[in-house]
Amino acid sequence: MIDVMRKAHNERGFTLAELLAVLLVLGGLSAIAVLSVAHFVGHGTAEAANTEVHNVLAAISSCMADAGTNKLDSEAPVNWDGTENIVTATSSGGVVYDAADSLRGKRLNASYIVAPDGSITGVASQKWSGVVWENGHWKKAK
Repeated sequence: MIDVMRKAHNERGFTLAELLAVLLVLGGLSAIAVLSVAHFVGHGTAEAANTEVHNVLAAISSCMADAGTNKLDSEAPVNWDGTENIVTATSSGGVVYDAADSLRGKRLNASYIVAPDGSITGVASQKWSGVVWENGHWKKAK
């Protein structure tokens, strides 16, 4: 029994100060990691929304290119959420091309105001959270 107590007494371990120092370092590293992840989460929504705008503009451009024209059929701006038969262009041969056919997914998180020249002039409504429409693109809300 005395032999066991001697062995336990002679063994070395970490002191309380060393353990607290390790905990402080790990706590600091985890705080930095949490702040970095939070930064990316906020910007991810804005990037996704801007990707949607890019896809919408590509679909509209494709529609007008297929029709061989530089304007859409509508004479006034229209609200478009990806629904078929709203943003169309007609070729000189009378073939109607629909921008919705070029969209992937077909569900948009916003209803964009599309001018007759194919540009996006604004947003009528949106489902995105944490972003606002400013100067032709989405920005993270402040």
